[in-house]
Amino acid sequence: MKLITCLSNFNDIDEISFVDEIIISTKYSIYYDIYFKEEEIAEIIKKCNDLNIKALISIDSIIPENKISEIYDFLNKFIKYQCDFIFTDFAILSFFKEKNQLNRLIYSASTYVCNRDDIKYYQDLGIRTIISNELSLDDLIENCKYDNVILQTYGYYPIYYSKRNVLSLFSEYANIKIDINKAYEIKEEQRDEKYIIKEYHDFDNHSIILNAYKLCIYKELNDINPKYIYVNTNNLDVLKIYKEGIDKNNFTEMNELALKKIDGRIDKSLIYIRPSILNKDEKN
Repeated sequence: MKLITCLSNFNDIDEISFVDEIIISTKYSIYYDIYFKEEEIAEIIKKCNDLNIKALISIDSIIPENKISEIYDFLNKFIKYQCDFIFTDFAILSFFKEKNQLNRLIYSASTYVCNRDDIKYYQDLGIRTIISNELSLDDLIENCKYDNVILQTYGYYPIYYSKRNVLSLFSEYANIKIDINKAYEIKEEQRDEKYIIKEYHDFDNHSIILNAYKLCIYKELNDINPKYIYVNTNNLDVLKIYKEGIDKNNFTEMNELALKKIDGRIDKSLIYIRPSILNKDEKN
């Protein structure tokens, strides 16, 4: 099992040098709070290579047609480096297909990849894929038998991604002055959960809504056993707990409780019992 995390500061690399892969956010990423400039990305990749860590460049936004040439210029610059690329838009797939380097790609589409046929399709292309974690435990066990699967096991993840400027539109509609560069919380009338909403203007305008809680899959990893796990945090204590579980090949309930003490917004999205409507073998 290999550990993947994201980078928030160049100076953090030495502290998290025990991870296997590091995600480098760019202005073409959809929901990281910070992103690195091109000269910084080159420096981070070199540092990762020196530490025997694989660098992953995130370019997972949906790309407007008038920005494709800009993206391709970016890719042509960094395809020369020893790194892989996280993508969502199939313009990226097309670029790497022409270069005959599909094996350098990781497909990230939030909760869309959720069945074995999809996973097998990307495996046949040589592409790793981040799969949906909002599945039953037995479905995750089956899906994670494929060696191209990456499972997010900790942290926020987006449940809504739109090219619309949602906060700006709301501000205009409600005639309320808000700072669109800040994160806000929204709440449905019939639910208690508060979801985080953000608006971005770095590369192309878009809005993101994050889940109300931080996902935490831990002791279940004893059964799920994916080849790659993504821990979306820069919290060193969290990363060390996951690393301990990997090294000991045992994810304990005690360590899971330690994770929950770190942050009050930790919860699960696992469905332990598959809903009967999804269970084709169940007889009514």
